[in-house]
Amino acid sequence: MDNKKLDQLRRKLDEIDEQIITLIAERQFNVEQIGNVKLSTNSPTRDYQREKQVIDKIKNHAKLKGLDPEIAQHIFELVIETSLSKQEIQKVKESNYGANKSALIIGGNGKMGQWFAQFLASQNFDVHINDMEPLPHQENFIADLASIELDHDYIIVATPIQKSADILRELIPFKPSGIVLDISSIKSPLRLPLRQLADSGCRVVSIHPMFGPDIQLMSGKHVIFIDMGNEEAVNQVKQLFQPTMAERIDMKFEDHDRLIAYVLGLSHVINIAFMTVLSESGEAAEALAKLSSTTFDAQLGIASNVSAENPNLYFEIQKLNHYSPTTLNALSDAVQRIIQMVHQDNQAAFVNIMTQAKSYINQRS
Repeated sequence: MDNKKLDQLRRKLDEIDEQIITLIAERQFNVEQIGNVKLSTNSPTRDYQREKQVIDKIKNHAKLKGLDPEIAQHIFELVIETSLSKQEIQKVKESNYGANKSALIIGGNGKMGQWFAQFLASQNFDVHINDMEPLPHQENFIADLASIELDHDYIIVATPIQKSADILRELIPFKPSGIVLDISSIKSPLRLPLRQLADSGCRVVSIHPMFGPDIQLMSGKHVIFIDMGNEEAVNQVKQLFQPTMAERIDMKFEDHDRLIAYVLGLSHVINIAFMTVLSESGEAAEALAKLSSTTFDAQLGIASNVSAENPNLYFEIQKLNHYSPTTLNALSDAVQRIIQMVHQDNQAAFVNIMTQAKSYINQRS
């Protein structure tokens, strides 16, 4: 009898799940209609005040139904993010900015190259790809740059950092008529070839998309733009991201690598060190997972994502940045000081550095 009752309850649960999916699909259809209205009225994709109203209403309704409001909030934050992503994609497609324009992506079969190929194709660009080998059934693949006229409106260099410097040099004799831009995470090795290309009369822009190729929503993400002497070219490249919710940041060339040494270099190496300690600890990952804490879970999630990235790229980010020794030495010094505080039972010093860190973080708000 108990098994029969359990089966009935499970079938009821399945029915409820199907109803939830049906309602979410109906909500998404309504989201598309709202997106169309936003496009026709030139309204912004994201409305934070409206989002707060939705979340507050959901939390209040959850309380009335005896559901944890925090759980309801987490669920609907994901639903809202999915809705925003859908509207953003709508807006990018409707921009039609690439109509009658072409783009060449050198290194277009790498992960970021493929992201840019899809992004530009969605704006109706005629996208051509240059790489070592074509993907299966790939159209518009160019094996040899010397065999074509480089008359594309945009030429995007999406290869590894050191390779990008070489390609920029190779482009100089061709004097491409379109805008040439690199997307490298480190800019120091590209300084001379970018300058030489600009001095040869080419329109050159250096950008740094501060996100990976798996991104679904550009709200809250940043794209750095570095003016190499042609403000009009910078504005044209910015136009590529105008339909998105990405924040476009202007930055001087000389500031980029110093700041990135902290934003990327430091955060990468901390997570790589964290995973190295765990992997060499002799403790089973499964055993640690069973004992996990909130902090450990959060750190492990970030470190796992870092570990899954391209190790060659991450090495270049450390090796090719002239500012890396500064941050790496500062990290080493901080760890050694903490070790010394613990060994010397210096609780006051330990409390002081945590208080200092808290004060620093509070400056952001």
